[in-house]
Amino acid sequence: MKKENIISPSSWKISSWSGGTTSELLILPEDAEFKKGNYDLRISIATVEVEKSTFTPLPGVNRILTILNGELQLIHEGHHSTTLKQYQQDSFLGDWQTKSIGKVRDFNVMTRNYLAEVTIHHLSTDETIHLLSNDFFFLAEGKATINKQKIEANDSLLCEDTTVVSIIEQSVIIRVRIKK
Repeated sequence: MKKENIISPSSWKISSWSGGTTSELLILPEDAEFKKGNYDLRISIATVEVEKSTFTPLPGVNRILTILNGELQLIHEGHHSTTLKQYQQDSFLGDWQTKSIGKVRDFNVMTRNYLAEVTIHHLSTDETIHLLSNDFFFLAEGKATINKQKIEANDSLLCEDTTVVSIIEQSVIIRVRIKK
């Protein structure tokens, strides 16, 4: 039985920005660097520690932002505004002028040359979820197992094959379906 390559918080690449910190969970291609902008896919978690912030422009990047904790108002100048609570999300282009109000922890998917769909799954004890090859899985809350390997909140995985996740205790899973 294959052991899965679980991405744990200890392996996150953490960097600071003017309003808090960002933890990079996954970047593709693997040798890409966010600051160089040579990535096709980046999945990260940001902790916003200031009440108001302005997003860095990212031309050519599609973004999906999901709130993990807190409440955030997003103002996309000339487009739309929205207020997001826990596990709600918004999609927008990286070159939009975007401002935010609120201190939060968020899950951020940025794509170029990929399509991504983010879904939230609230699962009870003893339920299972089937993930497909190239699905990215993030355990936002709870405990689960993947091929008898125990995982806990904040663990994640980029699935190489179809994978079954078995829930140990009530959990919230964020699944990112990635398509080239």
